[in-house]
Amino acid sequence: MKKQNTREKLLDITFEEVYINGYASTSVDKILKRAGVPKGSMYHHFKSKKELLLAMVKERLYPKMDEFFKIDTTLTAQKALEKLFLAMSKNRLLITYGCPMYRLMVELSPVDKDFDKLFVEKYNQLVRDFEYLLIKDIRNGLLDSSLNTKEFTKFIIHSTWGVLSLSPTLSTPENFLKNSYYILEHLHSYYN
Repeated sequence: MKKQNTREKLLDITFEEVYINGYASTSVDKILKRAGVPKGSMYHHFKSKKELLLAMVKERLYPKMDEFFKIDTTLTAQKALEKLFLAMSKNRLLITYGCPMYRLMVELSPVDKDFDKLFVEKYNQLVRDFEYLLIKDIRNGLLDSSLNTKEFTKFIIHSTWGVLSLSPTLSTPENFLKNSYYILEHLHSYYN
């Protein structure tokens, strides 16, 4: 088995710690202790906690977002969202702790422009990916062309983030699927 290098280990542990505990509650010392590496090793790869987190966002968080919000573009928007929501409901980490990007966005965007810029870029990509499905269905004559695709896409993302941001006690696969059902019902009303 190949030994994981220090940089990769730091990124993985930082993702886990920040995802579960938030940025403010995650100390460099805790990350280093879990990684089993001295402080100098971290500073060899990253100049600061912020630089470590920026790298984690790009190299760990973004791929997780792509995994969590993986959309099957070969399907109609309705079917793709049904498939997506069902997959998301089975992801225990996502249901328990919510969307990692949303959590960090709420915590860091108001206080740091570098993080805000990263999150806005990824958010805009999510909007484009979801909106593509709606536009495709309109072009194929399946959806009513009066649907404001950008605003409906934002509604899907915001509603999904909202139900995922509930406390772990309230965040259950069943609650997530109930919320998803209402999104799908609303979307269905636009189908021809």
